[in-house]
Amino acid sequence: MSRRSRRARTERARWVEGLRAGIGIAHLIASRGSTGRVAVFGRVLGVRQLAQAALLVRAGSPEAHVLSAAVDATHGVSMVPLIALDRQTRGFAVRQLVVAIVLTALEVGLVGTGRRRPGRR
Repeated sequence: MSRRSRRARTERARWVEGLRAGIGIAHLIASRGSTGRVAVFGRVLGVRQLAQAALLVRAGSPEAHVLSAAVDATHGVSMVPLIALDRQTRGFAVRQLVVAIVLTALEVGLVGTGRRRPGRR
């Protein structure tokens, strides 16, 4: 891998983790002064997104991004029962599912599928 492509991958990773940190901050701001389940969920998820972004920037390895994609995908799956069963948190859970899908796709996009392309070494 060339130095230029490594630099581009690092810049994309920082952009993704900046987006993740922004989502975490947005959760914390939106839940400020609120009460109830949605506010608690928002605070917990805000802290998780910020911690996850910090750990990913620190680690910077493809393996860390794969693990992050797995965490995001698991989070998305965990929102499905809330969407189906809980009217009070349904809107929040739908938004979380969308965020989880987007972040999972972005993280996978950073590392690719792991398959070699024909004609490349």
